[in-house]
Amino acid sequence: MNKIFNIDGKLYKYGSLLWDIIVLTLLWTITSLPVITVGAATTAVYYVTTRQLSNREGYVSKDFFRSFKENFLQATGVTILFIVVYGVIIFNIITLEGDSLFFPIQFVLLAVATSILIFVFPVLSRMRLSFRGLLGTSFSLAIRHFPTTLTCFVLLIAIALLVMWMPILFVICVGCYCWLTSLMFMRVFRKYIPEMDTDIYDEMKRNGAFDEEKSQEDS
Repeated sequence: MNKIFNIDGKLYKYGSLLWDIIVLTLLWTITSLPVITVGAATTAVYYVTTRQLSNREGYVSKDFFRSFKENFLQATGVTILFIVVYGVIIFNIITLEGDSLFFPIQFVLLAVATSILIFVFPVLSRMRLSFRGLLGTSFSLAIRHFPTTLTCFVLLIAIALLVMWMPILFVICVGCYCWLTSLMFMRVFRKYIPEMDTDIYDEMKRNGAFDEEKSQEDS
């Protein structure tokens, strides 16, 4: 019985994980309030969850705000771009005639945009790329690893429906989604960057030591 409540026991481990998920969801909610900062907040959550899956020690709030600050400009630019893209697509779907040639194209564009969006913030949290390289790498990974893309999309819809059914689950929704999808994203990323699980990689990334061209080749 004592082993269950031990600091190395399963109860402590899962309780600690649940607390981290709640804290991450709270931090994401607060920092996403201006709306255009939702990308930076999402990137920060992924930075924390992927570090946890790499078994690296750290403080949730400290790591969150470090990533939020470092990736703020690029993540906010991506967010604004996708707000515009989705706005145009939705406007076209509403206004175009059903028999128009351009009507079905809007759903293709919607699928492409969503596929990129699923990968773009996890990629930003782990890789140092230009704006164009970030979008290109995210699209390439989304297509190459389509089962992961589809699974993440289905999981997002499922969690959204659960929150609508039971609003109290909002306190864990973002942290839970990012943690679960990070399991898949890290499996993908490790295929291209084996050293990703090390602190040395993070430090080199922060200092801009990686060649973007190499990253694009790998993707």
